[in-house]
Formats: sequence, C-alpha cells, structure tokens
Amino acid sequence: MDFLKVDYIKWLKLCLAVPLAMVAAEAIGLAFAPSAGIITLLTVFNTRQETLEAALKRVAAFGIMTVLCKLLFGIAGCSIPVYAVFLCLFLYSCYRLKLEEGIAMNAVLATHYLSTGTVSLAMIGNEALLFSIGAGLGILVNLIMPQNLRIVREKQKETDERLRAILKRMAAYLLREDKSDYTGDCFASVEELLESFQREAVKRMQNTLNSSDRYFLKYMHMRGKQCESLKDIYGSIKEVSGVPAQAFALSAFLEEIGESFHEMNNAQALLVRLKALEEDYREAALPVTRSEFENRAALLHIMRCLKTFLQKKSSFADTLTKEEKERYWH
Repeated sequence: MDFLKVDYIKWLKLCLAVPLAMVAAEAIGLAFAPSAGIITLLTVFNTRQETLEAALKRVAAFGIMTVLCKLLFGIAGCSIPVYAVFLCLFLYSCYRLKLEEGIAMNAVLATHYLSTGTVSLAMIGNEALLFSIGAGLGILVNLIMPQNLRIVREKQKETDERLRAILKRMAAYLLREDKSDYTGDCFASVEELLESFQREAVKRMQNTLNSSDRYFLKYMHMRGKQCESLKDIYGSIKEVSGVPAQAFALSAFLEEIGESFHEMNNAQALLVRLKALEEDYREAALPVTRSEFENRAALLHIMRCLKTFLQKKSSFADTLTKEEKERYWH
C-alpha cells in the first residue's frame, strides 16, 4: 500500500548526512552545532534540481534574515517582542520574493541571535558557517542520486506493450460480429501508466540537471497522443455491424502495426501501406444498403485515425536530433 512505501535512498542519505553535519559543526567549535543537522534535513529534496533551487532561495533568505536581525536587534535589543517584529518583516519579504523554502531554516537561525543577545560579526560568521555546512552537505549527498533510467525504460516498455496489445485486440474485434464484450477499460490503465511515465521522465531531467534532455518526455507525449487516436478507433470499431468485406484488410493492417510497434520504427513504411489501403477503398464498389454505408463510414474514420496515429510517431522521429538517435536508439 502507498502509505507503507518508503524512499529508502533519501532515508539513508538523511540518516548519514544529518549527524555528520552536526559533528562537522561541533568539530570546528561552532555554537548551536546541532542546527547544522537540521539545515541538512531541510535541504535534501527528492531531486538534484529541487535541492539546488531551494538552496539558492535559502541563501537569499539568509541574507534578508541577517540584515533584518542586525537592524532590529541592534536598535531595539534582543527580545521576543523584537523577534516578533523581525518575523513579520521576514515572512512578508520571503512571501513577496517567493523564498518560502528559506523561512523555517532562517527563522531558527535568527533565534540564535535572540538566545545570545548579540548580532556581532562573530555570531553572523557562526550562523553563516552553520548554514554553509548544513546546506553544503545536503547538496553534496543529493549529488549521490541514483539514475532512474532503468525505471523510465521500464515504463516506456510497458507503455509500448500495452498499446501493442490494444492494436492486436482491435484487429481481432474488427472481425467479430458480436462486439458486446468489447470494452475500453484498457485505456484507463494506459493513461495511468502514462502519468507515471511522465513523473519518472521529469524526475530524470531534474536529477541529470539537463533540461534539454527531453527525449523521454517527448516520447511519453507522443504515445499519449497515439492513445487518444486509439480511443477514437475503439469507438468506430464498436459502431461496425457484422464483418464488412473491407474489414479483413484493415484488420490485417492493425495486426501489422501491432507487430512492428517499437521505439525505433519511424512509421514511414506503414504510412505508405496505409496510402495503398486508402486507394483500394476508393476503388471498391459503393455501398448499397444503409448498413453498408454506415460500416464504410466507420472504417474510413478508423483509417483517418490510423493516419493520425502513424503521423504522430513519424513526426516524433523527424524531430529527433542525430545525437538523440545515437544515444537512445542504439
């Protein structure tokens, strides 16, 4: 169950880094050494990008906190009422400048000035070192971030397998007279998988600190668009009554797409095959009965959706750089 899941990597990093920060601060004789561990605890996020962004905001918040404490405590003395005024101004500044991540940590550091009754240069230096040790160690341990490439690849593979199965199921049901048991339940699970795929793709980008490396995110979006086309095809298959003569060739083509469905297929050959299939449909005898007309319309809609489906993959392949193909397709 979800509430029993634990991020063991993050747990282990915190268990090691927090006491290490405390020991380091104590070893160099800093006052309030345990605070370095708390700063480390508050610095470690789930990805490298989140950790670095939060650290930069906390540096800015530390500067604001130091200036406010120097002014207020230096003028009015170190007391709880003065700290309350400081807190009001500090919170307002952080909210206005979108530095919320730096509030808790720096509010704690400000209490050190309150406890010692001074905002001397020595105390400012002490707090700066506590901050540097805590935040620095937090950033350092987050650089030891295992790559989730294996998980991303597993999500990608599972997505492709699910879509391949949908295509083959479509090929089979197109040739069935009774389609009453043909449901679209499979699409909900694919959409859920795509959301999970997206989370892992974004997480990988944030851990590699390379926002230009969007291959898996683009791949996920492409498969998502293809899933939408398949949903349209499903609706049209449900509308087909009986088994029209033209359905056999279309069923075989759906089976062919399913067989050749993989990451490195640019779909160009399949688009050529589809064009030939469209030509055969144009040359076929016109429908006579209402049922034949409705079936022909449904089959033509399926072909239009398949064209969109294949063009999505073709466009994706065309937008890839040589470097991306060499890195991910070989």
